[in-house]
Amino acid sequence: MNALTTRRQALALAVAAAATMAAAGPAAAQARKYPDHPITFIVPFPAGSATDQLARVVAEHVGRAAGQSVIIDNKPGANGTIGTAAAAKAPADGHSFLIATSTTHAANASLYRKLPYDPIKDFAPVTRLGEIPFVMLVNPSVPADTAQKFVAYAKANPDKLAWGSGSSGSLIPGHALVTANALRMTHVPYKGVQPAMTDTMGGQTQLVFADLSSGVPQVKAGKLRALAVTSAGEHPMLPGVPPLAVVVPGFEMTAWFAMYAPAATPPAAVEKMNQWVRAALADPAVQAKVAPSGFKLTPSTPAELGLFAAKETVKWAKAVQAAGIQAE
Repeated sequence: MNALTTRRQALALAVAAAATMAAAGPAAAQARKYPDHPITFIVPFPAGSATDQLARVVAEHVGRAAGQSVIIDNKPGANGTIGTAAAAKAPADGHSFLIATSTTHAANASLYRKLPYDPIKDFAPVTRLGEIPFVMLVNPSVPADTAQKFVAYAKANPDKLAWGSGSSGSLIPGHALVTANALRMTHVPYKGVQPAMTDTMGGQTQLVFADLSSGVPQVKAGKLRALAVTSAGEHPMLPGVPPLAVVVPGFEMTAWFAMYAPAATPPAAVEKMNQWVRAALADPAVQAKVAPSGFKLTPSTPAELGLFAAKETVKWAKAVQAAGIQAE
């Protein structure tokens, strides 16, 4: 075999290889399509919670837009820290996202001396989702139909009443009520608002603060009685129910929800998810689904969420301090 033949064979092999690569190009591009497998929304609170309800409505729309199924992975417990820590360690490939709240990304920084995650360093902001107030609920057997009467009843029965909490949104107003009025009540922590509310309905506890979306159906069913809301004024879903400020002067607090990705997630994936979620929140069908739950939808850019969360962390720190809560 002479040198010319060898060169011709080499050239033929190069041409064949180039043709093979060209043919594989579309397939390779297809393999790199995003997303290329199901997306997971990690929800650090129980099924049925406000966080879970909002996540499922958004997931349905995002799944259609992305062309992939969206899995809801509930990981409740420890005021949202268990699920949030898991999300921080999830694969940063654009297929794992956290449905965060004011508990996980604002209040917990003041409620715990040490968190198993860093709300800033471990996550990339994607978008805000919505906000909702909490409502003060009592078991119907409690002889009080106003917040003022409840305070008077609790004072007349020191150490005989108990209240439950399952998130910062239920913990802080509960402590604020007890501290501002020098009440002697037993606090019972739960893995989420839902089980805390269940025990109040069952009479094991007498008081709970729950998000509006979870509490209103129980109020309408006559299983709980609403005495106050944590917003600055009345909420249209509970006309006639005053703000908690009637018994805790100056108190105002609204729980918020947002989406984050693990810190190293590719910016392109973050931007794409931001687009899908904002489109979902602008969809009249999505708005109609969440309206009965009392959510106010608040889409944003990633940068806007980052600034918002920073300000909220300071705000919630002041609320924790005012409520007399000691960090765990």
